[in-house]
Amino acid sequence: MWTISLHKIFAAIAMGIALLRMLPKRPFVTTAAYSLAFAVSSPIGVGIGIAIDATTQGSTADWMFAITMAVSACGVFIYVAINHLISKGFKPHKTTRYDTPWFRFVAVLSGVAVIAVVMIWD
Repeated sequence: MWTISLHKIFAAIAMGIALLRMLPKRPFVTTAAYSLAFAVSSPIGVGIGIAIDATTQGSTADWMFAITMAVSACGVFIYVAINHLISKGFKPHKTTRYDTPWFRFVAVLSGVAVIAVVMIWD
């Protein structure tokens, strides 16, 4: 947990600097709040995962472990997919019939599901 916390602190500082450089008129307090939320999200998630792992048994524990590991392993990809591709409306060079919010959501959800199933055999 200490390693994750230390890594997230430096990543949050870098993210805050990048936000201030990209949007210089953004309030400093807002940027600091976003960076703090980013920095504490992973350690809190690890704590929740430890609590879930310690309180479940049997096949439920295996499924919970697989799902939480898949979500944590794909956290960056989920963050990028939700914040950059789905919410901000990524525009491809050519329009296709699959470029809808519904297909984007299904793509993110299926990616998490596949990794959750694969993590069962890990």
